[in-house]
Amino acid sequence: MFHNFPSQLKFDAKSWEAYVEANHTFCKAVAERYRPGDLVWVHDYHLMLLPQMLRDELPDAAVGFFLHIPFPSSEIFLILPRREELLVGLLGADLVVFQTHGHLQQFRSALLRVLGIESKVAELAVGGRPVHLDALPIGIAPDEYTGLLNSDETTVQQYTELVARYKGRRVLLAVDRLDYTKGFLERLRAYALLLRSSAGLKENLVLIQIAVPTREGIDTYQDLRTEVNRLVGEINGKLGTPNWTPVVYINRSIERAELVALYKLADVCWVGSLRDGMNLVAKEYVACKGEGDGVLVLSEFAGAAAEMGEALLINPYDEDRTASTVERALTLDMEERQLHMKALHGRILRNNVFRWGDRFLASLQEAVSERRHYLDTQPKRLPVAEIREAYVRANRRLLILDYDGTLIPLSKQAKQAAPPPVVIDLLTALAAEPRNCVALMLGRPAEHVDRWFGSIGGIWLVAEDGAELRPPLSSSWEPLRSPVPTDWKSTVMPILEHFVDRTPGSFVEEKKYALLWHNRTAEPEFGAWLANELVSMLEAMLAETELRAFRGEKLVEVKPAWANKGEAFERIFAAYSQSDFLFAAGDNRPDEDLFERMRDGAWTVHVGPGPTRAGFGVRDFEAVREVLETFTEAANHTKHFKSSAAFARRWDEFHNCTLILWSASIVAVACPFVLSLRFSRWMTCPRSGSIHGTKRRHLQAGKFTPAEYAKHTVK
Repeated sequence: MFHNFPSQLKFDAKSWEAYVEANHTFCKAVAERYRPGDLVWVHDYHLMLLPQMLRDELPDAAVGFFLHIPFPSSEIFLILPRREELLVGLLGADLVVFQTHGHLQQFRSALLRVLGIESKVAELAVGGRPVHLDALPIGIAPDEYTGLLNSDETTVQQYTELVARYKGRRVLLAVDRLDYTKGFLERLRAYALLLRSSAGLKENLVLIQIAVPTREGIDTYQDLRTEVNRLVGEINGKLGTPNWTPVVYINRSIERAELVALYKLADVCWVGSLRDGMNLVAKEYVACKGEGDGVLVLSEFAGAAAEMGEALLINPYDEDRTASTVERALTLDMEERQLHMKALHGRILRNNVFRWGDRFLASLQEAVSERRHYLDTQPKRLPVAEIREAYVRANRRLLILDYDGTLIPLSKQAKQAAPPPVVIDLLTALAAEPRNCVALMLGRPAEHVDRWFGSIGGIWLVAEDGAELRPPLSSSWEPLRSPVPTDWKSTVMPILEHFVDRTPGSFVEEKKYALLWHNRTAEPEFGAWLANELVSMLEAMLAETELRAFRGEKLVEVKPAWANKGEAFERIFAAYSQSDFLFAAGDNRPDEDLFERMRDGAWTVHVGPGPTRAGFGVRDFEAVREVLETFTEAANHTKHFKSSAAFARRWDEFHNCTLILWSASIVAVACPFVLSLRFSRWMTCPRSGSIHGTKRRHLQAGKFTPAEYAKHTVK
């Protein structure tokens, strides 16, 4: 899949389970050895789930990931089962690095299309922390090759023998694993075409093809080996002569000394990969050509092509033009060969594997440092116990709540956003508390808000993000400002409809005071690009008006600038200005207008990750519900406590009354005025110093239940 061969995909659920288990095994091993301050560097596609596993196990660990193979286009990545898990796994890292910027961009595209996550070129935010992205092409250790040429006797001897063997002939060299991504068949066919079309090359040119065996037990690789053997035999059999073998085919591993001698010998190195993360053969060949006497023919689908522009680039699928390019490489004059090769050689020496490693580790440390700084600038985690205590102490409370994304998850369809019973019950309970003023602010039209929440008494309802309000106990809606002109819609609507025509899957929604262009179901990248274009166009057109164009989550909205949640809050707060507990929760851009207007000491809560003006943050809508449930539970507990204390007082008074009446019956004949006196004292001053008064205080402190108190007192 990652090499753009989706036809080779064979997904097996048990194999996926084994992949997950293997990543868990590595996670456990790392966690057991990890010490604070360590850097964890995860390599390649085998461990794509590991970064998130480590993040869960070691939240503060510095985790970097490098992908050695290419990342596929988003269209191909979409085919892959468990694609979401792989992307989420990578996003556990602080730093995700690819071989080329092209691979990086395809990763960003996959994030957008699969997870709906937008990103910048070098960064994105995930779960309230940054993830850095970069492209660092891996290098080689050049001295390991040049050192053999300069001082190893075996290498020098093999080179001398090769020069004698191929004297008078030009040499093409191809070195690959025997893998279907390396373009073996395409290269052999192009070579045969070259020999047939250029008579002067016959018996003067040799292709040395080294094919290192790999994965020999897999059917696909066995089939490839069979076909390569057939083609090599066909070329040598039909085009060869007794004195000339066009293809020298070596199907085995090769020692580095022999490989370096071949690199030194070859006039042209032919890298014809159909898809490669980097391809280090190209760099190894250049390292052995310090004198500038060779030519590199390089597939544009190898990652190395991004930094080796002086090579002659080919499309290996175009066999005609590949053959022409190889012929050109053989005929380049010495000056041009040296110009290209020396530029490549200098770059390979500079960007070696050691510098690559240092740059990766430096980038990882920088990413971790920025993560810590980023977290310091993020809203604090909401202290639930503290806000509950503040709620209980308060005498006048103002609670302002967003709906979509705050009380329910975001949904694509309006009918899916209808409030579940748990939300209705929660809002009803909050509104029923005498000390509460509850306001629910939505971006939806008033008729939707009425239909969903109109039956809840004692609650402020706000529609279209502040444009209209419905006060408690009222059945009519009031505009935030009046009069409100809407004639501007006839000018803006044609522009939005034009963008609908340009963007399949987009549509226009008309509200009473706003127009919205939705691109939620459009192709993600195209929709985002056109959204930016639309906002730029509208900003220029609306500059001298009270209208503004706002870029939202998969939408562009045009509305009056004053129609916002901050202005709606001011209207509600004017009627409830003595509040000693202010609470506001929201998840997107319109809620930032609200947070900005909240007074000092208010509890402002942003839902989900991302930059915000709010003072506190929670993970999702479920966390908001949990906080609101603690409010209702606190209110119920307070009511229960008050009712228990009242029962205790009444019971104590009843018990005192009983004692008094019983005593009075004994002395009533002799002292008839005693009953009257004691009874009046009981009515005005219950005994608080007796044992019953002590038990009453224990009941009020929660040490007895009313039933336990009554039972003990009766005894």
